[in-house]
Amino acid sequence: MSLLHILRHPLLYPVILYSIKEAFMKNTTKAYFAITLQSLIIGFSFLFVKIALRSADTMSLLSHRFTLAALCILIYGFFNRNKIHVSFSDWLKIMPYSIIYPILFFLLQTLGLKIISSSEAGIVQAMAPILTLIAARIILKEQIGNLQKLLMVISVSGVVFINIMNGFNIGNYSYLGFLFILMSAVSFAIYNVLTKKLSKTYSIFSIVYVTSITGCIVFNFISIIQHVINGNISAYFKPFSDLSFVLAIIYLGVFSSLVTSLLTTYSLSKLEATKVGLFSNVSTVVTILAGTVFLHESLHYYHYIGIIAILTGTIGFNLTKSSRKPSNP
Repeated sequence: MSLLHILRHPLLYPVILYSIKEAFMKNTTKAYFAITLQSLIIGFSFLFVKIALRSADTMSLLSHRFTLAALCILIYGFFNRNKIHVSFSDWLKIMPYSIIYPILFFLLQTLGLKIISSSEAGIVQAMAPILTLIAARIILKEQIGNLQKLLMVISVSGVVFINIMNGFNIGNYSYLGFLFILMSAVSFAIYNVLTKKLSKTYSIFSIVYVTSITGCIVFNFISIIQHVINGNISAYFKPFSDLSFVLAIIYLGVFSSLVTSLLTTYSLSKLEATKVGLFSNVSTVVTILAGTVFLHESLHYYHYIGIIAILTGTIGFNLTKSSRKPSNP
């Protein structure tokens, strides 16, 4: 089984064919390929997170993940100095964005997942496209038509439906966990919108350079402090003795953190923030199909219903023109 088996799955044909069509018919050429590839990478990342968590705790995983991402962007910057220009004043301007994402996003997500189940979190996280729409409307003045609003609801409903059918116990529901995941989704939405605005001033490499290094510093600081307090600093390094962890962290650090950040930032510089935000639902489809192929998880009728709703809503939304173009911020 390989990535090719996932890409050949008939349920993914519409989104792949749509991306190819967009690439040849619009000036947004590479942007749709970029955001589709980003969705594929993120979709597979959950498999590698499961593998990595067998050897490391969540905070150690985040610290090692962003350490590798930071090292890669530093090496790239060393050999391509003409593409990354970041002065001290630039750091001060870009760094607040790093607090929103990846720092707040992952910390709030981690806290939330300790309290509520992944299915419950998935329902809340599915609201991210709607939150992005609201933020884009307020900050970027992006507007969409009523048909696009309906299609967005259809796509989001597909994710919510799948997670509800997977198991949602309202009796044991935690409002604190809900709040953490909701704030995580809010931070992701705000970051998408603000990054689109920031991309008009700075290159995508400069933005990712600062956010990756800042994430590396903060997550490592928290992880090391935790290990020192618990008196097991050796546990910080121990996961690297496991080859499966090393391979998983390479995927998560290089592809799922660094490459996806570059792809997302590039897409935001070419497409409306609302369109980019809605593509996050495609990752759910990839995760389900990857789990079916690699983990031999069952694919039930409600998965098909949810996947069809997600793809119909996402593709339909992007095929439908906005009511008017967003004004320049």
